Amino acid sequence: MSKSPRFRNVVLTLLVVVAGVLAGCSQQPSADALKGPAEEVSSAVRAASLAVDLRISDSTTAAAASTAADDMLGDVESATKEVHALSAQTQEERTLRNDVLAAFSSVSRALLHARDALSSSSNGPSDGQGKAQLSTVQGELRAATEQLDSLMTKAGIQ
Repeated sequence: MSKSPRFRNVVLTLLVVVAGVLAGCSQQPSADALKGPAEEVSSAVRAASLAVDLRISDSTTAAAASTAADDMLGDVESATKEVHALSAQTQEERTLRNDVLAAFSSVSRALLHARDALSSSSNGPSDGQGKAQLSTVQGELRAATEQLDSLMTKAGIQ
């Protein structure tokens, strides 16, 4: 074999190895890669739910509860960006990533409603209408939590 074909084979082998290493390093939406963001969102929705509970029982102010919900919304947005950055190469990975993003979207929507209900001056625990609205929001937060918990169990994240 002459020097040129041998050099070409070495270079091609090196390129294949480098491509394999790089492909192995890219984040894919496996249960392990989704665990951190899913746990972050799970904690966020539970914290917001607690803030609503505290407001319903008049154990916190509207401002404190609203701020907590807003902070938790930021955590969910961060986790959503992290999941969007994952590359899904198979249909199963795409389905899992899309299901997680759908659950995160439900949580975000519930958190937005919670924040809005908590920041409304008319939603005090002594106000019947306000308490009813907070109870509705609490139900929405619980439904979003159940959806996320179910998905985490199905995906083997918990």
